[in-house]
Amino acid sequence: MANQIRIKTSVEVVNDNSVSGENGQDYTHEALDGNVGSRTWGGSYNIATTYTSDKVGHWQGVVVSATAADGIDDSGWTEAAALTAGAVPSIAHVVAVEYASQSIGADSTVTVQIGSEIHALLTPGEGVVIPLSAGEAPANIEVFDANYSNGVREAVVNVMMAGV
Repeated sequence: MANQIRIKTSVEVVNDNSVSGENGQDYTHEALDGNVGSRTWGGSYNIATTYTSDKVGHWQGVVVSATAADGIDDSGWTEAAALTAGAVPSIAHVVAVEYASQSIGADSTVTVQIGSEIHALLTPGEGVVIPLSAGEAPANIEVFDANYSNGVREAVVNVMMAGV
């Protein structure tokens, strides 16, 4: 069996039907939106490209120090000197970013974008997996925290990518 990149995703579109001030009471009610079939969407997907075992790596528990778009082709976007393990692929076929915690200061927003297209604005505890079937140069996959201030406001993330 060849190396595989298996993606599992799901999405729920939630409608807030809450009512406030009804007979002096507030009621919270959220439901899956009927316009999308009142259900969860998603599933599993295997990327057709077989990843190369020496072209997979991750950063674990690193502070995002880039305040503007900065590619993850090296460690310049973070306070870390190098990957926690593995190597940066020449072409990434998947990237995952987790906003693990805020080590210092007020919560921030970590931006994940490819080129100039924003794919996620993460707050603490959130994460995103982005499949890249056609592949993408890691220099074009950007992670940054516009609110970063050394020793004052620092977002801690985990970032993984795999490819060829």
